Amino acid sequence: MNMRKTDRRWMYRLKDIESLYLRSDTTDKTAVEYFPYVYIEAVIDFNDVRTGYRGAVKLARALKAFNSHAFPGWSEEIIHDANIGRIRATRPRASRLRSLPDFIDAEFIDVVKNRYLEHLTRTWKKTLYRNSGLNIYSGAGESREEFIVRCKEQFFAQMREELGRTRVIFNRKQEQLKEKYLGIGEAELPESAPVTPETNDRDIYSRYAERIAALFLNAAFSTVHDDADVPRMEKSSELEERLIALTADAHRKISSLCESYENKAELVDEYILRPNLKNIHCERSCILWMPLKAE
Repeated sequence: MNMRKTDRRWMYRLKDIESLYLRSDTTDKTAVEYFPYVYIEAVIDFNDVRTGYRGAVKLARALKAFNSHAFPGWSEEIIHDANIGRIRATRPRASRLRSLPDFIDAEFIDVVKNRYLEHLTRTWKKTLYRNSGLNIYSGAGESREEFIVRCKEQFFAQMREELGRTRVIFNRKQEQLKEKYLGIGEAELPESAPVTPETNDRDIYSRYAERIAALFLNAAFSTVHDDADVPRMEKSSELEERLIALTADAHRKISSLCESYENKAELVDEYILRPNLKNIHCERSCILWMPLKAE
């Protein structure tokens, strides 16, 4: 190991291998003992054609390298992503460096780097969400809840189309009642018509027709449609009874349709995306000196 003194600080170099230092949080002026780790920074860069997912994830890992030259493997106990901001290029003043093992050289670091990249292909994963009904996937940074909202937006457009087709059916049923009980088709009774039982039936018909139209217009996910009756006349007619039944049928059909599409939107599966070596790029491999308590 070569040592050189620069600006009253000892800078450790091993055959041009870079050394970095993790700043200690201690405020004690007593020298803190530092231990050598092999430090790897890698970027997993995805541009997945199948899912349309694009994103890059930077990972920083440190492997203890002062006990044995055998490669012990990677584990969660030696992850230090949260400490990246504390890494410095200059050695802390209050520090005492443990001797660097003889087996640590450029070749050893390269072996560790390659094994780490292979380790990522086996263990690292990105969880996406997929809606099979729409055959779409969540995007970068999109949570499950946000993805479901997006699915609902797309399913809502489909639901409105189906509601439109169902509305045509109910329009036809309403017209049949109008022709049977009011004796009219598309033409309306003149507004100046005298008040007669038929006129009362016409008012009843208009109120229920408006109610059915409102049910279709206001249909939406997570909406509870009240099923209260429209106020009746003192003596309900046969037409009103038929309109009550038609309104109830429309309510059931709309509620069932809304529930069906909402369930489709919330039927989300997890899709695991794993990297291969082509997706992984090593940006840095070097020695990282870390205080013992940082483990």
